[in-house]
Amino acid sequence: MKIQAWALAGMVILGSGCISSIRTSSHSFLDAKESEALLQGGTDDAARRITELMSKRGFPVTEKQVRKDRSVVYVFKGQRTALTTVSGTKIVSGSTNTVGSVFFVLLTPREDGVTRMDLIGKPTMDGRAVCSDAPPAWVPSCDKNVITGSLWHGRDQMTGKEEAEAIRGMLLELGLGQTSGPGALIARPEAPPEAPTQPTCVASEHPDWASASAVEKKKLLEMCRAPAAQSADAT
Repeated sequence: MKIQAWALAGMVILGSGCISSIRTSSHSFLDAKESEALLQGGTDDAARRITELMSKRGFPVTEKQVRKDRSVVYVFKGQRTALTTVSGTKIVSGSTNTVGSVFFVLLTPREDGVTRMDLIGKPTMDGRAVCSDAPPAWVPSCDKNVITGSLWHGRDQMTGKEEAEAIRGMLLELGLGQTSGPGALIARPEAPPEAPTQPTCVASEHPDWASASAVEKKKLLEMCRAPAAQSADAT
C-alpha cells in the first residue's frame, strides 16, 4: 500500500488544543456480529486465506498467538499515511507521524471442521496501536494510551472507520471468492430477528367494546395491534 505524505508546508498551527487520548476501533463502525464469519477447514486453512487478503491490502502478518483453547490470534499490521505537522510562529518546526492500522483475527476451530473468524481493527500512530473501550477479551491488552492534541489534524484518520471498511471489504471479497474447499466462506452471521410487536392495548377492555358492532370491534383490534406511534395518531 502506497503511503501518502500530507505535507502541510507553510501552514502554521498556533495550538493543538486540549491533550486527549484516542480510544477507537473498527467496532465503532462495525459491531462484533458484523465482524465474524465461518470458514471451511481448520485454523491453518483460514489463516492462509486471511493472510492472502490482508497482505494484498498492505497489512502483512506480524504475530501469531496460540491460546489454551486451541484458538489462534493472528496480528496484521501496516502503514496507511504519513502526516506532517508544522508549528511555530517566528521559528517554524515540523514533525511527521505515521498513521497505520493493526488487525487482530481470532480463529476458533469447531468440531464440524469449520473455523469461526472474529476480527477487530485499530488505528496506529508511529506503529503503536491505540487503546479502545470494551475490547474483546481475546485482544492483547493495551498498556498505554495514544495521546495527541484534540486539534491535531490526524485524528480524523484514526477513528476506526478505515479499519471497519477494510474488514467489510475483506469479508465481501471472501464471499465473492471460492465457494468450497479450505478457507472458503461458509456463512456470515444473520441479522437478529425483530422482536414480535406487542399489542399496545387490550381491545376487549375498551369502554366501547361491549356495545361495538363486529366492524367496530375489528377496528379496535387493529388499533391495539398497531405500533405505538400509529395507535397514538389514531387516538
